[in-house]
Amino acid sequence: MRITFLIEFRRHVGRRRAAIWRMLTAVVACISAFTGKAYADDPGIAFFETRIRPLLVTHCYECHSADASAAGNLQGALYLDTRSGMRTGGDAGPAVLPGDPENSLLLAALRREVDQMPPAGRLPDEEIDAFAKWIAMGAPDPREGGIVAPTPRRTAFAISDEDRAHWAFQTVQDAPPPDVTDAAWVRNDIDRFVLARLELTGGRPGREADRYTLLRRTTYALTGLPPTPDDVAEFVADGREQAFEVVVDRLLASPEFGVHWARHWLDGVRYADSIDKSGEYRKWVIRACNTDLPYDQFVRMQIAGDLLPADGVPPDETHASGASLDGLTATGMLALAEWEIVGRDLAVAEIVDSQIDVVGRHILGLTLSCARCHDHKFDPVSIDDYYSLAGIFFSSHIVTGKLVADDRLTNEYVQVPLLSVEDDADNQQIEAEIAALETRIAELKAAVPQAARLADIEAELSELEKQIEKASTSASRQGLDTRRDGLRIEQQMLLIDQLESRWPAHPAELTTVAGIRSQIAALQASKHTAATAVAIRDGGVPGSSREQIGDAPVYLRGEYQHPGAIVARRFPAMLAGDQQTPIGQRTTQSGRLELADWIAAPQHPLTARVMANRVWQHLIGQGLVRTPDNFGRLGEPPTHPELLDHLAGRFVESGWSVKRLIREIVLSATFRQSSLVAPEDARGDPENRLLGRMNRRRLTYEELRDSLHFVGGRLTPATQAPVPGNATVVVRTIFEPVDRRQSNAAAAIFDAPDPKAIVPIRAETTTAPQALFLMNNPLAAETSEQLSARLTRDPLTADGTERYNQLWLTLYGRPPAADELDDARSLVGRLSWQ
Repeated sequence: MRITFLIEFRRHVGRRRAAIWRMLTAVVACISAFTGKAYADDPGIAFFETRIRPLLVTHCYECHSADASAAGNLQGALYLDTRSGMRTGGDAGPAVLPGDPENSLLLAALRREVDQMPPAGRLPDEEIDAFAKWIAMGAPDPREGGIVAPTPRRTAFAISDEDRAHWAFQTVQDAPPPDVTDAAWVRNDIDRFVLARLELTGGRPGREADRYTLLRRTTYALTGLPPTPDDVAEFVADGREQAFEVVVDRLLASPEFGVHWARHWLDGVRYADSIDKSGEYRKWVIRACNTDLPYDQFVRMQIAGDLLPADGVPPDETHASGASLDGLTATGMLALAEWEIVGRDLAVAEIVDSQIDVVGRHILGLTLSCARCHDHKFDPVSIDDYYSLAGIFFSSHIVTGKLVADDRLTNEYVQVPLLSVEDDADNQQIEAEIAALETRIAELKAAVPQAARLADIEAELSELEKQIEKASTSASRQGLDTRRDGLRIEQQMLLIDQLESRWPAHPAELTTVAGIRSQIAALQASKHTAATAVAIRDGGVPGSSREQIGDAPVYLRGEYQHPGAIVARRFPAMLAGDQQTPIGQRTTQSGRLELADWIAAPQHPLTARVMANRVWQHLIGQGLVRTPDNFGRLGEPPTHPELLDHLAGRFVESGWSVKRLIREIVLSATFRQSSLVAPEDARGDPENRLLGRMNRRRLTYEELRDSLHFVGGRLTPATQAPVPGNATVVVRTIFEPVDRRQSNAAAAIFDAPDPKAIVPIRAETTTAPQALFLMNNPLAAETSEQLSARLTRDPLTADGTERYNQLWLTLYGRPPAADELDDARSLVGRLSWQ
């Protein structure tokens, strides 16, 4: 009970706030009073429960617990969620030596003497002191339980026959759809795979959902919005056999489709527009979804779009570098890396690790980053494999290399203006004309140096006066005042010289200069402008130890200060074999293009499977592999392996069309099942692994906010681009600001993704703040007012019953039941329609 409360508390209030921790400590203490006499009798246990356990839950369990192990995220084989796990320790030995804080590795890691824990940042001194005090007390700990490793760990790296036989590393098999008894239920081959498993276990599929439910489910699944009453009426009245197909095709063609499905992708790449400031990468993902860009191209462009030749791309969509504008923009995925502002070489290592992690987990479904410090403990990925990939990313950069202080790397990103080759040529011509005019100005001013200098001083003094008026601090104002005083002295000296020497103060040359400057201003205004995109470029981070393109050394124990042997750039041996030609012998570039081609190859065993599984997850509610970012040995095997391979094979055969894959799944009888289930069926398959019914699904934060604005009549269509700073235009939630440095309270309440984390599956919580938001938040209140006003104004709803029908159709996509209608009439009679 205590741990559950703490986890929920953490989710909704955030981290590292002193006032919150004081409240949390008090709450834990209150809860402790009800959990038994042991707390009062043992001050050590009380200290653990009130001071230590909350810190472990918040900062350690994500990587060092049974849950972390089940999710494939256990780090260092160290469990900190049980007493025995903490005292036995992991790869480095016992984490805690009771009574001996100075020799306890946990304390040394928190002090950052042997490691950097927690990775998000050093704990406050008072919290580290609490750990030291607790260990000195003998590390009292009431937690029970032992260590259970779900898969045997490796002790020495070697690719075994068992590794080679792992299902995810096998070539996708073209399994024929199985025969089934109840063939009448089947709508396409997907259903044969599902029904065969059900019949094998004595199960049966669920009945088909009614049309109201099916339309609402499908509209949300494909666009993230509810159907309108007109959509409902049209579908319910359409008696044609292909009526549902017509709906699906209409929704797939809607611009709202790209907005909704782009958000799925952004969850897995740590999207934040505090990095993608222009929003160009987000726009590109939306366009790619709407135009059904083949997934293999989608992947290749995000890894190496800047290196892909723009063959066949029109000149107005080609960059001066030779890449397409879309190709440059797509590499924004790699620019969304997560790292702290630390020393330059450490920051570069963190950036590269973040890039390997997103390519590994989000595209390949492998936890490649687990091999950063040592060979992967469970999967056939060695530390050499990791650094052979790291060499590829070390040979590229997303930051300029600028330092803050103490050799710490800033987060100043590489930004590429998205100018076409034609526009860039025009701009260069204009710059050449401006340069010629500037030369002419210099010649004219050289002919009348005193007068030219006097004019320059007068212009600068005028500008300084404006700056002084706007100065916000006394220090900046003082600097401007000093500059102004110096110029005034020089001005007076020139005026005195002018009187004595009688040179003209306003010669004809300066009149000509003024005219030329007007020409320059007009030329500057005529230059083409374009948005800038954050992007990756070949060549290492300037000024770093990995500045040049080339192979990288193994960092012993993951520490950049301890480089080991150089490893050739290549791909993991388990997947690409051990007879690869090193990338350095194939190209003088970084190797990202070769990596992109290898990943996007149709015969790759993971790429199509991982994406097919993600599409299934978003439509059905659970993936066929329920660990979508871990297809390794710690991940779950597929519930229907033949179906997964069928989907992956069809995906590639279709030309990697995501829309065709979605269409096939949505048109299946499996997708059309009702989510209602008989008790005996629920007991037999409580997690619905056999797919004998449809999974219920909560609306995401984006769906909820968009729906409120949509039914209130305020949401603008996806075709209308957001206008920065225009608060009167309500756009889809995907365009809301997402800043890694600031949290959005409403988004956090409804389990929106953390922009610093790869989020393969959205959390689904049920908490009091969610209900309070819907009862009290202005958005909910305004929506209610606007919807009621619209319904009461509509002459078609003058009849009371029709108004209730319209309300239910708007909000729920169906008419009200009789008891709902009675309750609604009673409520309006006691209160008001609004």
